[in-house]
Amino acid sequence: MRAFFLDRDGTLNVDTDFVHTPEEWQWCEHALEAIRWMNHNRFKVIVVTNQSGISRGHYTTEQVQDLHRWVDAQLERKNLKVDEWLIAPHHPAFDHKPYDYNPGDRKPGKGLFYKAIEKHGINPKKSFMAGDKITDLQPALELGMKPFFIRSRHEPNQDKNWLRKHDIDTFDSLFDAVNTIKNFK
Repeated sequence: MRAFFLDRDGTLNVDTDFVHTPEEWQWCEHALEAIRWMNHNRFKVIVVTNQSGISRGHYTTEQVQDLHRWVDAQLERKNLKVDEWLIAPHHPAFDHKPYDYNPGDRKPGKGLFYKAIEKHGINPKKSFMAGDKITDLQPALELGMKPFFIRSRHEPNQDKNWLRKHDIDTFDSLFDAVNTIKNFK
């Protein structure tokens, strides 16, 4: 099985800091078309998102899960789907109970990737990862996935030399990234 792993904020939706309600959700340009392509080409669509707003006390895990259910309903109306939403609520600087969560789940950790790989029978070497931060892409490289860097408001703070060293292409949108693999088998 092949998959497209996706970061959430800055890749699927516009990152306006701590998005956790439907009113705050705004799709990134052409993200829905990218998901349509993934669904049509039988990729498992797995969102892997760090949500430090939970450990910072801005919102709860339940609020994030409610938002994801709302997004799923919006996608279903368009005959689209995300197969799984995986959340890393941990942040070492803000967790008051650090053992409540597996710190290895937080990107650049690979914990959530391993969970999805095992659950869905995913072959990482036939899979992709798109994200707007280097920490999104590090686990993909380590697991043998093809990573794509998506421009967002965080781009100026990302190490361009690291991206060049690892030969990672940069795109204005997730849709632009999937357009480069339309002939992928």
